[in-house]
Amino acid sequence: MRAFTDPGLVRLRDAGVTMAATLLSFGSVLALRHAVGLTTGSVLLAVVLSLSLGRQQGHRDARHPHTVLLAPIVLPVLAVAAGEISKRMYTHANVGDALFVVGMSGAIWLRRFGGLGRRAGLLITTTLTATLIAPGPVVPLGPHAPTRWWGAVVALIALAWVRVTRFVAQGLRIVSAEPDEAAAAAVPAPVLRPTTARWLRLPASTKMALQMAVALAAAFAAGRSAFGVHWTWTVLTAFIVGSGNRGRGDVTHKAILRVVGAAGGTAFATVVATGFPAHDDWSVVTIFVVLGVALWLRPVGYAFWAAGMTAALALLYGFYGQRGDHLLVDRLEGILIGAALAVAAAWLVFPIRNIDVIRRHLSVALAEIASRLGGEQSDAVFPVASVAMIRESTEAAELAAGSVHSLRLVPALRLIPARWRAGLPYAVASRELASGAAGLATLPGRRLRLTEETRRELARDLAAARRALASDAPHAQVSELPVVATRIAAALRG
Repeated sequence: MRAFTDPGLVRLRDAGVTMAATLLSFGSVLALRHAVGLTTGSVLLAVVLSLSLGRQQGHRDARHPHTVLLAPIVLPVLAVAAGEISKRMYTHANVGDALFVVGMSGAIWLRRFGGLGRRAGLLITTTLTATLIAPGPVVPLGPHAPTRWWGAVVALIALAWVRVTRFVAQGLRIVSAEPDEAAAAAVPAPVLRPTTARWLRLPASTKMALQMAVALAAAFAAGRSAFGVHWTWTVLTAFIVGSGNRGRGDVTHKAILRVVGAAGGTAFATVVATGFPAHDDWSVVTIFVVLGVALWLRPVGYAFWAAGMTAALALLYGFYGQRGDHLLVDRLEGILIGAALAVAAAWLVFPIRNIDVIRRHLSVALAEIASRLGGEQSDAVFPVASVAMIRESTEAAELAAGSVHSLRLVPALRLIPARWRAGLPYAVASRELASGAAGLATLPGRRLRLTEETRRELARDLAAARRALASDAPHAQVSELPVVATRIAAALRG
């Protein structure tokens, strides 16, 4: 959980721009739906794509030239393909479910091919996720239904509004635009160290893809057998909890937040929905307000986003007249089962340890910092791309350490098994180094002024920290890592 602050209302303004794009997409596709006879799913597809693409615009990947050129070409095709898979899930369940599992796990596997594979995979998961939220295919079933290519039009409308609103907001200085040089930086994909066990040599992306495939297959089976037409609650939760896997502890942490957030969102929706009759326009307004607040609070903690999305979906079902205590209980049960399946897959199918993820990301950041101290100049100069790499690596490590930090909330910390507490020094170090990297980004001219003595001390601390991150580092070195990381962070802040 991050601090509940928003200096300069940066996050609020960013969320407002995304919601503006979402509302414009909603209105445009709603008019298109009435004109050509599309389903309600087309409107929800536009809303989900706008929310997802809008959130991604704040990341450097969205500004990368490959993404700028790739999205308008690939996204319409993916939207049509996702629509066809959605049809099969309603007409030929086994075929549609299998295609969905292959698509989602394949999108994660593509990450092994670097930045381009990661960007393509993100577009695939975005379109497939939208099909789970939309209640049915975009195009009606039947011989006289509109052509399937209307799904591509809906995707292009959502993408166009997201980019137009972001461009206008940047021009009006509502949100900031990152320098072009930052888009060129990319954090190297972490590589697992070879070991004697063959299965441990699998790339992290392959392990995560296999975990996702198992979790989704089990979620489809459980959801369809236990919840009938509401099977999507289980499948969507299994995907959300398992995606962005930063280790088995992270998946467990996210599952807890998902369940807690969903319970809060369900309770909120239960109280609010009773005040609106079916098909009341004010319930639609409430849905967008809830989504906007959830989007604003998403960086503070995942539980807020989970609560907002669950409340919005509950209000949406209420808009269509589907309400009742039994439905709310079924929703929570479906979410709980989906979360449990994702956690089980993360722990039992080629598990990835959080400590390994944290160490790899911190190693990338420390290696980049050390490389900038080796020049002949008295000061260390950090180009924009270098700063971006250091910040992304340290922030990724800090996110992976979230589940380890949560152990501190347990009053009797020493009762927790020692091997679970082993990640605490890495977690503290990741938070300190992330703070130092943020200070590094504010240096005038990106130049870190160092005396000869400070340079030697920083180089010595960097070497000590990198030794402590080795998998065979002795306990004494690891226990000193937080102190060393604090000194490095202080030096980076100038």
